[in-house]
Amino acid sequence: MKKVNSVLGCILILAMLVTGCGGAKPAAQDKAPAAKKDNLNFAILAETKELDPHKSSDTLTYILLLQIFDTLIKAEPDGKLVPALAEKWEISKDGTEILFTIKKDVKFHNGDVLTAKDVAYSLNRAIKSAFTSKFTAVMKSAEVVSDSTVKLTLKHAYGPILYCISNPSLAIVSQKVVEQAGNAFGKNPVGTGPYKFVKWVSGEKIDLVRNDAYFNKPASIKNVTFKFITDVTTAAIALEKGEVDVLHNPSKSDRTAQMANKNLKYYETDSAYYYHISMNNKTGPFSDKRVRQAVSYAIDRKNIILGGLEGIGSPVEVPMPPAAFGYIADFKNNPYDPEKAKKLLAEAGYPQGLKVKFKINQAAMYSKPSEVIQEQLRKVGINAELELMERATYLDDVTKKFNYDISLYVITALLPDADYVCYTRLHSTMLGNGNNFTQTNIPKLDAALDKGRSSQSREERLAAYREVSQIVKDEAPIIPVMTGKYAIVANKNVKGVSSSTVDLHFVHDYSWL
Repeated sequence: MKKVNSVLGCILILAMLVTGCGGAKPAAQDKAPAAKKDNLNFAILAETKELDPHKSSDTLTYILLLQIFDTLIKAEPDGKLVPALAEKWEISKDGTEILFTIKKDVKFHNGDVLTAKDVAYSLNRAIKSAFTSKFTAVMKSAEVVSDSTVKLTLKHAYGPILYCISNPSLAIVSQKVVEQAGNAFGKNPVGTGPYKFVKWVSGEKIDLVRNDAYFNKPASIKNVTFKFITDVTTAAIALEKGEVDVLHNPSKSDRTAQMANKNLKYYETDSAYYYHISMNNKTGPFSDKRVRQAVSYAIDRKNIILGGLEGIGSPVEVPMPPAAFGYIADFKNNPYDPEKAKKLLAEAGYPQGLKVKFKINQAAMYSKPSEVIQEQLRKVGINAELELMERATYLDDVTKKFNYDISLYVITALLPDADYVCYTRLHSTMLGNGNNFTQTNIPKLDAALDKGRSSQSREERLAAYREVSQIVKDEAPIIPVMTGKYAIVANKNVKGVSSSTVDLHFVHDYSWL
């Protein structure tokens, strides 16, 4: 028996020696900890035109700009304003001057140090640009005061000015790089932001890589790709398959399924945008006020929300969203009255109806509600032929060249104030470049907008926007329709994602579990 035990002991010792020399390891050591993913695919439903902040005027482009560039002040997703490239700022007593102290040792992606000259150059370049006028119209000029300070002078005091400065279209660029690159800068941008531009494959994607020298702590995720997936169904399938990790502005029809998907997380919030029907006020049939008024009586807002937004939205009857200062909740626009619409068309010389071109961005957020509007117009005698357009072509043809009859578009109150959306869309000085593309030119409307912009009295401003709403109702240069919700959906393991009332997103805040 002792002999048997001795043999067994030798076998056990031999087994232990073999294990110690690289044999089988304990089960607990078989699996190394899984490495965190170091890349992220972010799907957007259209391709941007360029990435020069001072030549940009739409929310989708702003999302990309936020990753590459920085502004002096940052607006967080919840609307809070915090320092960015400006360490601090001081506003003069009369509200017409702002002195910015610039952070030290901030570097551009090419290694150059950010200077006060770059800041003043960027602000002045933005002020001169027609694309940024909705933010810069109240700005006069910027000048270098010292190596670390820049003064911005305004034409007059303006309440939401800090929000203007936080917009991506006032991002800070390198004077040297811009002057060397010229018009090519927008296709090969250089900023100070958390991500560096790598590559742009037209029709497919934009690749970015982490800026390891970022002044505000480098991002968690190294490589980010913005994929252009114009078909919303294709984008949703790509998300479910894991081919993309974040989907911006998912289809309302996918909302229930995406909320129920255990591998995804759906983020949603009330929006700061509103839909409006835009008509060419200068040429074509809608240059006649009676035809525009006919459209205002032909639409049924509740049914447009049901059919176009899956019921997820609210009617809007004034030319601003509920999130903006100046919104008048008790104001009523022209009611749904098809017979009144037909009568107005007859008075305008169209007793048998008329045919018009209805040009829209091809994205589902526009195409679905436009189909409902098209049917409502047909019932009163307006045969609106829908023309779905790729986004960049639409922006160029409709909002810049005014080559259209009627359209449906959205504007977001990136500043929480009626001035931003009203002045931009309706003032006669704001023609083109994505702003007043209805070519509205109504002197009394201009006067009311000027009063709302310049007055320092809350009561006077509210009265001015009530007057604006009444003129828009009477003249119908545009027709307010509805507001909805902003949504973004992501892989459940991507942390830091959040919905935003102004639809701005910071990948710098994202990380993988």
